[in-house]
Amino acid sequence: MKAIMKEAIEAASRVGRKAAASESLTSETKQKLAQLRANGYVVFNHCVGTKAFADLQKFVASRIEDDLAFTTPCLAQKKIDQERDADLIAHNFKVSKSELVERELVFSREQVRDYEQVIDEFGPSTLTLPMPQDPAMYSLWLDDKVRSVIEAYMGFAPILKEAYIRRNFPCTYRVMNHKWHRDTNHRKHLLKAFIFFTDCDIETGAHHYVAGSVQDERFRENRYFEDAEIDAAYPMESGKQIVSTVPAGTIILEDTRGLHKAGIPKRSYRDLGFAVFVPHNVLNRKEPLYSVDANTVQALSPFQRKYIPKSSIK
Repeated sequence: MKAIMKEAIEAASRVGRKAAASESLTSETKQKLAQLRANGYVVFNHCVGTKAFADLQKFVASRIEDDLAFTTPCLAQKKIDQERDADLIAHNFKVSKSELVERELVFSREQVRDYEQVIDEFGPSTLTLPMPQDPAMYSLWLDDKVRSVIEAYMGFAPILKEAYIRRNFPCTYRVMNHKWHRDTNHRKHLLKAFIFFTDCDIETGAHHYVAGSVQDERFRENRYFEDAEIDAAYPMESGKQIVSTVPAGTIILEDTRGLHKAGIPKRSYRDLGFAVFVPHNVLNRKEPLYSVDANTVQALSPFQRKYIPKSSIK
């Protein structure tokens, strides 16, 4: 009964958010939509090599390296002890930040002097950059070509629930997203966009996805899966495992209810933007995992503004 009520409320919440009729879709959108429906993912490369994207690349790098605008406390791989922290290692550090703080496995803002010191002294596996207050960034997260496919796939305009950037480094110990898993943000409607701010290959932490796994009934337990399990079920020669070796500027749209994982860089680092799209629900009072100022929102198009929940506007 609760599930039926929830679906009814969500359906009512979509009033005025209906997607464009299929006959009005461009041929490109129809092609991308077919690929997304068949495989669970689709690739966009229209930003690759553009000056506008190059400017955003530089902006992201400066926010991380010069402004030190990443979030803390942050897990420090160099503070992990293999014997003492064996329990956390076994569970891929799936614990609260407060527990990591209590066990002194993090570094805090007051310990940060400069970017090089952070890398050398603490060895973070990931630095997370909150969404910058910049209309150009939000316009990228809500790119018109990508939005048209999102709405056609879902049948309505969802909301942007999460928006952030991660810089991933080589690391000794895997954290949660390094293991195969399915996202559970929503049972029926969930899409995630991955925006590559750096060239990505197998050496710099390529993203992995199992094509067609959204509808596959295997591996439905709510846990992380080992490489050996997935490799046995979907051998590389089957073509099901998709490894995203792509240039900067690529956007990959995925139904992450399918099996996926983040690759671990073996050298350098990988900068990746994340956008999570779920249905609007008037009764969901949880704030989105980002905040945006009113001026930035006003600089967006009316179609893009529809994706920004009022609770995220500060």
